[in-house]
Amino acid sequence: MMPEWAAVLAKTVFWLVGMTLVMRWLGRGRHVAVPGALKGRVQHHGGILAIGLIGTLFFSGVMAAASVWPDEGVNFWFYAFMGGMTLLSAYLVADYRFARHSLTEHGMDFGRPSGRRVRFGWAEVTRIRFSRTWNWFRIELRSGEVVRVSGLMTGLPDFAARILEQAPGEAVDGDTLRMLRDTAKGRLPPVWD
Repeated sequence: MMPEWAAVLAKTVFWLVGMTLVMRWLGRGRHVAVPGALKGRVQHHGGILAIGLIGTLFFSGVMAAASVWPDEGVNFWFYAFMGGMTLLSAYLVADYRFARHSLTEHGMDFGRPSGRRVRFGWAEVTRIRFSRTWNWFRIELRSGEVVRVSGLMTGLPDFAARILEQAPGEAVDGDTLRMLRDTAKGRLPPVWD
């Protein structure tokens, strides 16, 4: 029998290795060449959809199985956790479907996971910064609305180049400016620091 500390260590190492492999896979998917018809488009690649669908089916399946074959360990907290994980996975599917952003010379047509579209001109941008913690570009608009562009999306070099060309220079802080310049050259933000 394995000592308890070794079991905890094995589970932790397994989780870290698994997450590292998944994040590397997601990071590599950002480099997929964008077809000419999708030039000027920033969107998630198929890996996000795959994770969302697998998670939604898995967690809802576990809840269904627990309902059919109940156990003493199945209680409200189990269903709350599994329901939350199902919703998070479904959010990824919605984000894949609706978070397709189109870049134009004058601005951006931004899609939210809810399906709502936000259109804005580059002149409306008051602040742009990159969050390393959340791995997204945060764009604040004059209207007070905030849009976030994930660092896991394809089309980021076009996005960064367009911001550098069109957005007001004073809206971008120094660290974000360096990140945008690197991204425009194809050196994308790190996925897993």
